[in-house]
Amino acid sequence: MHNKKKILKKFQQINLFIYLNGFLIFDLLTIHPAKIFAKDFKKNNLTEINKNTAQFEPIGIQNNIEISTGSYISKNKVIEDLKANGDALFTLLAFEQKDSGDDFFAEIDSDTQYNQNDEFIAEGNVTIYLSDATLKGDLVKYDLEKKLLTVIGNVIFKKGKQYFEASKLFYDVKQDIGYIDNVYGLIDSKTFTEDFKLEINKNQKTLIDKNNEVNEPKFVDSATIGLVNDFEDDKSLNITKADLRIPTINRWRFKTDQLVYKSKTFESKKIFFTNDIYNQPQFVFLSKNFSAEIIDDKLRLLSRNSWIILDNKIKIPVGRQSIFDSDPTTRWGLGADFKDKDGYYLFRSTDLRKIYRDYDLQVQPYFLIQRYLKGNTESYTAKNSSVFSEKVESDINFFDNFALDLDLSGKEKDWKIGSKIELNSLNFERLDESIRTKLNIRKRIFLKDNKANERVFNNKEQFNKYISIEESDNSNSFFNDQAELNLPNIYLENDKNQFSNILDIQFYNIFRETIIKDFATEEIYFASGMNLSNKRSWSNNGKNTNLSLIYDFGHFKSKSREVEEFKELFRNSFVALYGYKFPIWKKTTLDTTIDKSYKYSPKVINQSLDWSTGVQSGYYLYSDGTNQSAIKFNTGPVITLGSLKKDFLDYTKFSTTYSFVLKNGDSPFSFDNISEIPKLNFNFQQQIYGPLVFNLNKTLNLEDGTYSSAKYALDFKRRAYSLSAFYDSARESVGINFNLFNFDYSGLSSKF
Repeated sequence: MHNKKKILKKFQQINLFIYLNGFLIFDLLTIHPAKIFAKDFKKNNLTEINKNTAQFEPIGIQNNIEISTGSYISKNKVIEDLKANGDALFTLLAFEQKDSGDDFFAEIDSDTQYNQNDEFIAEGNVTIYLSDATLKGDLVKYDLEKKLLTVIGNVIFKKGKQYFEASKLFYDVKQDIGYIDNVYGLIDSKTFTEDFKLEINKNQKTLIDKNNEVNEPKFVDSATIGLVNDFEDDKSLNITKADLRIPTINRWRFKTDQLVYKSKTFESKKIFFTNDIYNQPQFVFLSKNFSAEIIDDKLRLLSRNSWIILDNKIKIPVGRQSIFDSDPTTRWGLGADFKDKDGYYLFRSTDLRKIYRDYDLQVQPYFLIQRYLKGNTESYTAKNSSVFSEKVESDINFFDNFALDLDLSGKEKDWKIGSKIELNSLNFERLDESIRTKLNIRKRIFLKDNKANERVFNNKEQFNKYISIEESDNSNSFFNDQAELNLPNIYLENDKNQFSNILDIQFYNIFRETIIKDFATEEIYFASGMNLSNKRSWSNNGKNTNLSLIYDFGHFKSKSREVEEFKELFRNSFVALYGYKFPIWKKTTLDTTIDKSYKYSPKVINQSLDWSTGVQSGYYLYSDGTNQSAIKFNTGPVITLGSLKKDFLDYTKFSTTYSFVLKNGDSPFSFDNISEIPKLNFNFQQQIYGPLVFNLNKTLNLEDGTYSSAKYALDFKRRAYSLSAFYDSARESVGINFNLFNFDYSGLSSKF
């Protein structure tokens, strides 16, 4: 019995040896194909195969489906057709502008591939690789004779951060037409350019999953639509300008029942967009008769009939809109200017037009309705009178009914050039009073590396806002009650020590510029000069500091401080602005990011008690021998309590700032004479109920005990947007602001 077991074991070993050797020999036979997929190759290898070979031609068995030479020839035919005709379609699939890079690339990978009735069919985990994009589906069919491509079931398209899913995609290669059914996806306009630079191996990363919740949502910034109504001369309505263009938002989720492709153009009868990261979306942009097309290699997304839907309750028509485009489509608008244009007017806004190299021109004509209906004007002084005299009523001619704005922008090497001309009448006999001009030539030098400066900030948008402090303030170099000495926390939370250092150089030429100082309106009649500004900002363990050093030299012609006449003098000015903000107390148990419970805020409220201190110092020398110098101190606390997550009294913010000035001497001009009045400014914000937040800003004159410059606002705050109605007593104006919020995040919420 024992011998039998030994013999049986020996035979088992021999059988195993024969089986393994037989398997090895069979695997080495040339008639047995190796399974080849696009994912096994890098992009450069695949591109080389596409250009130099007739694709893959093995013969044999793949996943129990017979693969013939003909099926591989068919696959190659599909690829060649897509390479020859699919560039425009797949570019528009990602809502991208035209790629000027390498030749269009295509490859197909699936579990099984075969021919059936003159159709090439790929089944199971089908992936079509398209240069730097991927298109997936359960089943792909291609009619070889009619050149019809159909992708069915769990259709997923991915290109960089551009993504959509659908139930079916159909494309007629011959006619260059097609459609996509039941589309839901994500558009990231900020990465349009960057997405073209992705390598193919990056597309093999996990695609966005509709079942994933949004991960690490971050508030980026807001875009604003504003409408202001200034009261003047007992006018009950005076809209300075109403612009209802949809602000630029980087990331939109979108859905539509069908996108129709018509030879380089996508169209949809009805498509929905939302900037909200959670369902149910609080803000929806509805586009009817939507189209996407590439014109002069630039993507244009146009909505011919647009609506804003707020919380699925309020629906507001906003007309024809250009989406994701910083250049608005041509449109008409209504506005009013009772000071220079005699009241209401129609205007026509146009696109920027390239006129020479890096120079663009924008023209905005006006038709002055109220001046035309009145038949006269009250915007000018009497003929041959002083510019300081009262404006009088006078007759008009045909050209007085029209006005014109000309904006020229350009670049010469590292210098930015900007010129604006405002003509409030085309009657050239009034040119000295109807024209306002401003010319700026600027250069920015990063005293630290550019990228190092940008890394200081949460994002590039905040960085640009910081370094774009109004140069007009610098060129005037006067003390402003509204000067922001302490900027908000612009640093990354995890960056304990950061530093930014920027030098701005500016040459300016101004004719008739209106400025606001100490709640009074003044005008510089003429100014030309040079301005140097060094702006520094640094953070150290939560303590934020800002320092600006400004030198300005210019020739000024403006109203005298003492009499109704012009003074024309040279002026040297040296100004320093210093701001310091440090935390006294900060709540440590804050959420790291927002979630669905944040209905009234796009970001986590930083609950804290901070103390802000600011100092402005200036020394002014005039060519008539006079001078003035001053130091202004601002100091006070800022306290923020509540998360704005609950419905009642869950948010309070209060700040107060004491300001006083030490001054020596006076300016010979009216526009830059420094006020010595000590002031106490209050700002109070309080949630009343739900999204309603009351806001009050008021200033107390400590010299005579009177209040001035009161501003009242009632905000309707939501996660995706906010709506604010306000009244400014200093300017005697009311208005509304609509803010739409930008978010950055990974993942994608389910279809809304």
